[in-house]
Amino acid sequence: MMFSSSNMQKILIISDSHGKCLDSPIITPNYQIDNYSFSGLRWINNYNSNLCLFSLIQKEPFSSLLSTSSYVFFLIGTNSVRNYVAPEIINQIGQIFSLIYSQYPHLKNQKLIVTTCIPCFKTTKRFPTTAALMNNIYHYNHLLFILSHKFNFHYFDLHMPIDWLSSDMMHVGRHYHNEFSNLILNYINNLHVNQNISITIRNRSPEAIHRRNKKRNFKLKMIQKNFTLRREISSLWSYTHLKNFLKYNGIRFGTLSIMSNHILYLRFNNIFNLRSADHALPMDIFDSIHFIQWFEHIR
Repeated sequence: MMFSSSNMQKILIISDSHGKCLDSPIITPNYQIDNYSFSGLRWINNYNSNLCLFSLIQKEPFSSLLSTSSYVFFLIGTNSVRNYVAPEIINQIGQIFSLIYSQYPHLKNQKLIVTTCIPCFKTTKRFPTTAALMNNIYHYNHLLFILSHKFNFHYFDLHMPIDWLSSDMMHVGRHYHNEFSNLILNYINNLHVNQNISITIRNRSPEAIHRRNKKRNFKLKMIQKNFTLRREISSLWSYTHLKNFLKYNGIRFGTLSIMSNHILYLRFNNIFNLRSADHALPMDIFDSIHFIQWFEHIR
């Protein structure tokens, strides 16, 4: 159904290929969402002006769109973090937002929205290992949060699970397009642009959910193989004590198993949780002495 109202507010989404999960336009009685998605888009691209946000916003149709939009939503980052170090990208965003604020003052005061960069394991020459790339993404998201206070824009942490990634480990898998789209739409619903905002969220059938979960669990197992921590463990430690100990110490793990040779395998969903656990768990943390100390602590 189409709606027309002089009070209808417009939300502009400018995105890289991740935005192709979204329909466009989306029209409600209260506002309209227009999504412009460009595969390969970066904040600044010195080699291709057509894939450079800084260039795009200075020409039509974006000059007009920015002047008439109530909110501007940026779903950009992956292509930048694969090619530039995080501080350099943050400087680029600051340059872009300074330009926007100077030419479109109505977009000041939290009218711009920027998403965090989703996980990506597709390495580049600049970041040849997954650890280096994910460290850059983590640093970027952290600096982006700090920048959001300086430039007064909305920082939207997507919290996208790693297992939503497709086989290329960079894009959102086709089976998770609806879920990813719903993340965006739910966020916009909560913006309170209008108290009557309501976007219909698409639901899946039970059969589709079962197939999705089966593929999700398989992919998660493959990911966890790359993020595994080993520790020797005394036979005094039961699974119950072990899980309670890890929970007490804030260790966020995916799965665990104790082998017959008294080796504990802790598997994680990402490198950050792995590194945090490796730092927090000394090599002898699961020996008999530490178990006795833990047992006395919980008595």
